[in-house]
Amino acid sequence: MANSPSMRPQRLRLVANAALLVVLSAFIGVFGASADSWYEGRDFHCFYISGRIVATGGDPYDAAQFVPAIAEVGPTLAKANERCGVRLAYPPWTALALAPFGALSLEAASSAWIALSVLAMVLGIGWTWQLVGTRRVSWLIVAVLAILTEPFLLNIAEGQFASFTFALTAGAMLGLRRDRVAGGIATAALSIKPQVAIGFAAAALVLAVLQRRWRFLGAASASGLALLAVTQLLRPGWTGEFVKGTVELSGAIENRATIWNLMSPYGSWPAAVVVIVLLVGAVVLLVRRRPIDDVGVLSLANALSLVIAPYSWSQAFIVLTIPWSLTFAYATEADALRRRVLTYGTLFAAGPLLWICTLLWPFRGGESLSVVVPMLTSLLMALAIRWRSA
Repeated sequence: MANSPSMRPQRLRLVANAALLVVLSAFIGVFGASADSWYEGRDFHCFYISGRIVATGGDPYDAAQFVPAIAEVGPTLAKANERCGVRLAYPPWTALALAPFGALSLEAASSAWIALSVLAMVLGIGWTWQLVGTRRVSWLIVAVLAILTEPFLLNIAEGQFASFTFALTAGAMLGLRRDRVAGGIATAALSIKPQVAIGFAAAALVLAVLQRRWRFLGAASASGLALLAVTQLLRPGWTGEFVKGTVELSGAIENRATIWNLMSPYGSWPAAVVVIVLLVGAVVLLVRRRPIDDVGVLSLANALSLVIAPYSWSQAFIVLTIPWSLTFAYATEADALRRRVLTYGTLFAAGPLLWICTLLWPFRGGESLSVVVPMLTSLLMALAIRWRSA
């Protein structure tokens, strides 16, 4: 009780800062959504329609219901199908989470989506800063790597999930390090968009088993089972429809930032497997016999997960803020020459290289070249681990 008077001002400041963040996020949400025409014709418009189908008792995995509904995305039905697909490409629990947005008007839903995205970015930046070490790297560097890069701008422009994936990934890593229940819940929540996080989630669970982080594992398992149970209870059959539709979608999408699409002119998946094996081999050689902590292992898994993702686009690369920031932190422990190589290499990967890949989209007919960014990031991260202990 003696500490309560001193704790009260801290709690009041925390509540005041949280309230201010919510108000600012709401303002940015309304302003940003209106500036982007309420996401009409953007990716979020597809999510909104999916949520509306769910909210009205429909099935977003039924092409007969989904295709006519997305016609409003425009400008033509063919273009709408190209953007949205012929059914929802996300798990049933994601469909249920979209229902509240679908119950609103597009203007209100898009404003709420951006506001939540801003909140997620703030949390992701704060948690990443804690992960890499608040005394080694300024929060401003983390914020710049997260916000002033192509993935964030594209994510905000389209209304995608990447800001949520970023916050959940950072939260999962922080929770694993401290063996907290919240970290396990965040890991399970990454299944809202599993294709870009499956590699990271698998690495986190394996690491948790090896280190006997039972609270983390228990929370992750219970949360995952709860998602499946609720889905089966409310919408039985959707899980099977989702799996079937995902297989079809993965084979149909030509424009994606993955190693599978990059290597398609050279033998498709066998060539991609060879590149993945060579990349993982190079990473292992660089970090072998070097001390590496949880954050380093999961940062590598983070970057490699985006390389092996079945389908992904460059807005998902927001989550690379974590390995980029950690590379900056590790660079402070290297000698001057190696510090410059790591720092400038990371800045090149996060900045010019991504924009170069983006500018080449029209000439290449897709963004498959963008996968070189997580590939280079994983190699820089491995070099940072090696040189850090040299």
